[in-house]
Amino acid sequence: MSATPVPLVRKLRIALVLPLLLVATVATTAAAQADRDRPLPVSDLQVGSEVVATTGLRLSAIGTPDDGSGRLFVVDKAGRILVFHPATGALDPQPLLDLTGRVSTAGNERGLLGVAPSPDFERTHTLFVSYTALGTGVENGALTVSRFVLDSADQAVVDPATEERVLRQQHNLNSNHNGGDLTFGPDGYLYWSTGDGGSADDPLYGAQNLSTLLGKIVRIDVMSECDGRLYCIPEDNPFARSSIARPEIWAWGLRNPWRFSIDAEDDSIWIGDVGQNRWEEINHVSIDEDDQPRDGWNFGWSCREGDDIHRVPESAGEAPDPFLDIRCNPRADHTDPVFSYGLAGNDRCAVMGGVVYRGEEFEDIADGTYVAADYCTGQAFAIQELRRGRHVADDAVGMLPPRITSFGVDGEGEVYFVTDAVAGGTGQIHRLTYAEATAP
Repeated sequence: MSATPVPLVRKLRIALVLPLLLVATVATTAAAQADRDRPLPVSDLQVGSEVVATTGLRLSAIGTPDDGSGRLFVVDKAGRILVFHPATGALDPQPLLDLTGRVSTAGNERGLLGVAPSPDFERTHTLFVSYTALGTGVENGALTVSRFVLDSADQAVVDPATEERVLRQQHNLNSNHNGGDLTFGPDGYLYWSTGDGGSADDPLYGAQNLSTLLGKIVRIDVMSECDGRLYCIPEDNPFARSSIARPEIWAWGLRNPWRFSIDAEDDSIWIGDVGQNRWEEINHVSIDEDDQPRDGWNFGWSCREGDDIHRVPESAGEAPDPFLDIRCNPRADHTDPVFSYGLAGNDRCAVMGGVVYRGEEFEDIADGTYVAADYCTGQAFAIQELRRGRHVADDAVGMLPPRITSFGVDGEGEVYFVTDAVAGGTGQIHRLTYAEATAP
């Protein structure tokens, strides 16, 4: 990691990019397109979108049940899960689940934040949700993962009284930086993102503190129960046998990993970590046990923001975290982002982590291509991994609507995203489209 930012074209920085590929030309004839064994280079890609539903709600996440129904579960931040049918463009008249009496929406970032149907949803009818809890004292704003079991896969309405709390992390001091995304990996484990505890500069030192779940990616086995808990600890979690660190931790050093996704085709995770004032970053690492560092992936916050030093190590007597000097040492083992973009001199504000395209309709154009966007501007960017650890990116592949809050995929691998109905947003569901860019 370099402590000094190096500006590149369009104010982006790309880790480990093959320079020659950035200037390589691509044949544009139909024959060459047919013979191509790779998707379009990101420099030749253009993305767009089409509105498929308008809700006027503060939509925040998308979940896909693997039950052959074609449905999408769309999250309303106020506390409801809606059912959307892409084939007809219809929303069910009643929400699948209504938790408005249990969800804190104080501030701009709290609410119902994620939904993850179990991989065996068609058989077990099990649904997991992530939200900030409504309560008093230390319970207020608590980051919560809960389980609901439906009577059947096509049950129209879920009784909130059937809630079972799986995991909870105190988060009552600030209303921002909640993370809140959750999804299942190809290993069958549930992954959950949490923010650093909020405010600015990580005053709680949560992200580098291994005794808390703040600023982490958590990984748990919710298909089993252990020691009176509704989950077990995977044996290959980096701190599974630690007497000091929380064993649920899989990755750490994150500020606000609002949205992440797992590409089951290559067993990797893409994490969009919202920065503070300088850099928005995308992290991409393997979830394969053989590729992981002994102490898990540490993405550097609050020691680093992007590739820059953010916090100077303090003396041991001054640091609230006794390990901070070690963890913020320039020689500490932090994992670099594969892509970051600057906030200085533009209207961009927060990265919205995206997904890798694995569908069929645009397979020849975009297979294996990761697309995400900026929340304030809707500016989309695309990243491709050319081979393990080597990425190429373009931060100008299209302008999408502003206020995007989440990307997701349907049962066929086609990509959708939702927007927030705040500050000019429309609360819409969009379908992402891919095309070859035309010459200006």
